[in-house]
Amino acid sequence: MIVQMDRFREVVRCICGSLDLDKALFDVFHYLKDELPLEGLAITRYEADRRRARLIAMAYEDGGLLVDKVFPLSDAAWKSITAWQRESRSATTPWIRDHTHPINREIFRLVQQMIPGFHLRETSVFSSLTCGLTVGQNLIGNLTFVVEGQELYHTRHAEIVTEVKEPFAIALSNALRYMDLVQDHKALQQESQQATAEVMVGGDTGLREVRSMVAQVAPTDTPVLLLGETGTGKEVVAAEVHKLSSRSAAPLIRLNCGAIPESLVDSELFGHEKGAFTGAIDTKPGRFERADGGTLFLDEIGELPPAVQVKLLRVLQSGEFERVGGGETLRVDVRIIAATHRRLPEMVADGRFRQDLWYRLNIFPVQIPPLRDRKEDISLLLGHFIRTKVREMNLGDPPPLADGEVASLMAYDWPGNVRELQNLVERALILSQGGALRFPVLTPALTTPPSHQAGAWSPQDLAMDSAIAGHIRFVLEKSRGKIAGPGGAAELLGMNPNTLRSRMKKLGISFPAERGPYRRGE
Repeated sequence: MIVQMDRFREVVRCICGSLDLDKALFDVFHYLKDELPLEGLAITRYEADRRRARLIAMAYEDGGLLVDKVFPLSDAAWKSITAWQRESRSATTPWIRDHTHPINREIFRLVQQMIPGFHLRETSVFSSLTCGLTVGQNLIGNLTFVVEGQELYHTRHAEIVTEVKEPFAIALSNALRYMDLVQDHKALQQESQQATAEVMVGGDTGLREVRSMVAQVAPTDTPVLLLGETGTGKEVVAAEVHKLSSRSAAPLIRLNCGAIPESLVDSELFGHEKGAFTGAIDTKPGRFERADGGTLFLDEIGELPPAVQVKLLRVLQSGEFERVGGGETLRVDVRIIAATHRRLPEMVADGRFRQDLWYRLNIFPVQIPPLRDRKEDISLLLGHFIRTKVREMNLGDPPPLADGEVASLMAYDWPGNVRELQNLVERALILSQGGALRFPVLTPALTTPPSHQAGAWSPQDLAMDSAIAGHIRFVLEKSRGKIAGPGGAAELLGMNPNTLRSRMKKLGISFPAERGPYRRGE
């Protein structure tokens, strides 16, 4: 018992001897080398919702490393991990494995990539011992011991590891909190810098109407819906609305709804309580809480899952929500700016987007024109991007443009819009090597996308029936009046032909001359 207490105290001393997790792990590594076979020591987490592992820190003979790298794992690895995690929550059973285990093979490949000097080879025969680290009932991570050789870890070693797991769990919990705080701080700094740096180029030319609408709506708290193709600059317009509002001193918080896994959208928006799900080791505020008093920009709003749409509607109506896993009702004062490149009226008609949420968001729609419809802005944007990228890339003075390059850019139709031009400028600066800027050959006069042909829905069609009718007419024109059969309007809309005819009748849309009932082979 005295030996156990001495060992526990020494491990605690090593861990508490440094605020840096990598240094503390290295000190523990050197102490425990005399207690059990050891050539590598690592702290990891398994993130079940994303089916991946996160290597947080490790130590070996040459030092300690704060890694914080994530990597996906195979189905075979997850099958073993899931079973072991269930046991670890109740008994924290050490897990003895060897080099043939799927999780060991995958983690070892990652370690080899990052630490060329780590002397174990990928073909080495090695043993490992893993212990779950828990805080309360929450399994927050794993402590893994590795040594070259076969079957070198036994029950006695597992007992030693079990004795010292508690200080490791506390150290990991503190380290994760600190890492989350650092990430949140960096994110807020980046968002603040981005909002300050963004300039709505073309406000006096191609975006004159957009700027006028922004000036009208910015002083209010009315939700704004930004519509337009991908890459047209919706984020820049959102930043302009925030900058001109009475909330400009408060944060502008952003979330791309299409870039977050469906299982995490709830937590990202509304936050979560400690223990709400595996890995939730602490209470974490969501984007709504971070945006309190300011503006929340929800990009790609059409990608929100139906269940989250319901919760978003509640916040818009009452300002109230609960964190994931919590029962306390929280209130926030947030102005919403949403953006999408999708046809929300069509999604409403198909049941993929809530009609009541659409009404709440569509109070003040702003259509942002594509770059091909405002080519007078290309020269302004080109100069702006060159100056910005030269500064970001530390390239000195902006290089001149080669003869004829502006004319080539003006002849192109820019399917990727402003973002495509920005990327093209960055690539040209890298390739120029200090010489005149030249751009790759661009194919002029690309076909105009269907969303900008005659009959497309316009944001001025504020009534739902008007918007749906406009879209049906557009699809009928595309199908050349054909309703049923392959290539017919019903097929394009994903509807039953009879349902489409019924809706057309209700909306007063005249029926085109049909060729009679659809027959096989028609």
